[in-house]
Order: sequence, then structure tokens, then C-alpha cells
Amino acid sequence: MLIAGTKTNVCCESTARDAYMLDYRVVMLSDCTATSSDEEHAAALNTFQLYFGDVMTVDEVTVRMQSVTDRQAGAVR
Repeated sequence: MLIAGTKTNVCCESTARDAYMLDYRVVMLSDCTATSSDEEHAAALNTFQLYFGDVMTVDEVTVRMQSVTDRQAGAVR
């Protein structure tokens, strides 16, 4: 599950933690989330990455998804 939105340290983190507790693999999109200060944003992302899931940029997720798609296409051939 990809998480994007405002209030990284409140709404986004709450949604991401709930998803983790429901056994979803969760990625917080660091460049698609924001909060009141850079410090709060960084702290929320750090805590999430340490205990609950991955933190990646949209570009990093895109590359990973493309490589999966490419491998799947190769397996079909």
C-alpha cells in the first residue's frame, strides 16, 4: 500500500500503521507526504521506517514496479 497525503506524523502515519497491523506491505512516499515542519516530517518517516514499513520516493517505487512488470512480461514469453 502506498501512503501519500498531508500531516505525515498524524493522518498518514495512522493510516500506514493501521495497514501494517492488517498485514499489508506499506510504503510511505516521502516526497508525497508533508507536515507542518521538516523536523516532524523526518521524525515520522524515520519512526515508520524503523518499525513498520518502507519509506521511498515516487521515483524509487516506479523503478521497482517497472522491474516487477518487466520480469513478469519475460516469464510470459
